[in-house]
Amino acid sequence: MATTKRNPISQQDILDWLASSSNFAFELRCVKLLNDNGVRCLHGGSYSDPVTKKTRQFDIRAQWSSGRIHARFAVECKNLDPTFPLLVQCVPRTPSEAFHELVLSYDPSLNPETASQARAFQKTCETIRLSHPNSVYEEHAPVGKSCVQVGRSLDGSLSSNDSEVFDKWAQALASSQDLIDSSTTDGPDIRNACISLVVPVVVVPDDMLWQVVFDSTGNQQSQPTQTDRCPFFVGQGYSASGAFDRTWITLSHLEFVTTRGLKQLALDVCYGRWFPTLPEQYKD
Repeated sequence: MATTKRNPISQQDILDWLASSSNFAFELRCVKLLNDNGVRCLHGGSYSDPVTKKTRQFDIRAQWSSGRIHARFAVECKNLDPTFPLLVQCVPRTPSEAFHELVLSYDPSLNPETASQARAFQKTCETIRLSHPNSVYEEHAPVGKSCVQVGRSLDGSLSSNDSEVFDKWAQALASSQDLIDSSTTDGPDIRNACISLVVPVVVVPDDMLWQVVFDSTGNQQSQPTQTDRCPFFVGQGYSASGAFDRTWITLSHLEFVTTRGLKQLALDVCYGRWFPTLPEQYKD
């Protein structure tokens, strides 16, 4: 626990904290922004971390649907202070990183290869990989590889810390497991076929996100600049679906965004080029 002064905290102290530092109020503003742009939100809830097996709490889980297309967002919010903003250090994205994956889920009766098998063994989903140039994550575009908060100590020296933001993006990735599992049942639930996307997101206040670009040899290629959105490569794999037929899906990127960037990302996912058309055998 942080060391505090022995002075009693007053109502005004609490009001000052709520006005400047409350992560809860920041979460509510993000919920409103998503709801206002057609993305349904669940704010606050618990889940079992697939790695630690501990019960954890998520900030926001959000979903947008259009017919048989679904996008799910695992959103974690961090109300950063102007004295300690977030810097994402980027390099050009390699060809092996220029992709994103989706879940194609379907009623098992639609798959002739396994339709006659016992229900527990029937295949109900598979992975769709979109690579450059069909992916939104293009080759050679800047992609985050390291992130840190930067500030000044009381003595005026520069200081940095990556632990708080790391905790947030780790939570966004852990929360994504449940959303991937849910994606595998979209098709069977409606006895049809669906395509689903899962996007882990960390949101910070406007003007609190910076990026700088290096080349592959470590030479700085740009000045640090403020941005509203910065994709960050994670390449995190997840196993989903039934006990006997597990499907492996990779979340290639996590999105660091400001509140302005959160709106842009939601509109881009919902109305951009993230989704392929359904395979011919699953079209109506």
